Amino acid sequence: MRVTSIEREVLDAVNDAARDSYPNEFVALMRAEDGMIIELLMLPGTITGDSFATVPLHNMPIDFSVVGTVHSHPSLSNRPSRADLHLFERYGSVNIITCLPYDINSWCAYDRQGRVVQLRVA
Repeated sequence: MRVTSIEREVLDAVNDAARDSYPNEFVALMRAEDGMIIELLMLPGTITGDSFATVPLHNMPIDFSVVGTVHSHPSLSNRPSRADLHLFERYGSVNIITCLPYDINSWCAYDRQGRVVQLRVA
């Protein structure tokens, strides 16, 4: 599925969760319908720390509406790390990283190769 937008409420929830998790990272999966990200999916067994977040993909239900991951960086950078790029390669068509100050301007979306993807906030 080609993802072109994200609901504003979902983006707000991502940034709220990132603020609540700080100084640790926040991580979740994203569901989409008709090309729009509409929901977050938290997986049991997820582990986070101040410089990592591990999503146990083996716990993911069979759900073809899941389009990628979202996580936070407890820093001023939303650029993907090597570990992030490795995750992007393995999973999802779109992946989002948000960073401090966790607001409407602090996130960026990436494709499987780590290239920036433009998503409309709806």
